Amino acid sequence: MAAAVIERVGTALQAGDFSAVVGLLDEAELCSPAAFVLDDGWPAALHLLGHIYNGSLADARMLYKRLPEFLKAEPQVKAAWRLLQCAWQGSSEGVWRALRGHPWSGPAEVLAEALAERFRSRHLDLVAAAYSHITPTRLAALCGCGEEDAVALALGRGWRRAEDGSGALEVVPPPSTRGELDDLAALEQLSEYMMQLE
Repeated sequence: MAAAVIERVGTALQAGDFSAVVGLLDEAELCSPAAFVLDDGWPAALHLLGHIYNGSLADARMLYKRLPEFLKAEPQVKAAWRLLQCAWQGSSEGVWRALRGHPWSGPAEVLAEALAERFRSRHLDLVAAAYSHITPTRLAALCGCGEEDAVALALGRGWRRAEDGSGALEVVPPPSTRGELDDLAALEQLSEYMMQLE
């Protein structure tokens, strides 16, 4: 069972369809005739990373609770659990430590790299929404990279160096496309908020 799932997941990873990974693994888990599908050979770390990639942190927590103890002891599963904890707590620096602090391997390595890019892009979007100026040091900490790379990312988004000579970056927010939330988006936001209160 696990070999067939891994093959389908590998195809999705090669195609760059990172969002599909967790759906394939969830489907395989739910449709399995085996009593203990989450056994030796199940890609538990990949499954956890898939939920984190899709932003379904509550589902990742429930998956971790279902895992047998011997799977929880695997190094990649432990690393994915640490990453999940940091993401759940909203600790961007903790997320970067968890992502860089483990030598990911196999399909988990590919998904961890994609996850790092997604986190980086999300943090840049958050900075654009919240800051008018930011230091390269702070931006580098939020984006999990060196200062030179952070400056390059900022300049690539159309931000500019502050004219006052402080070394800060002037954040140029993207054009506003903000409209009314539809009912589903509002419900999703409320659900995420309630899960944080747990």
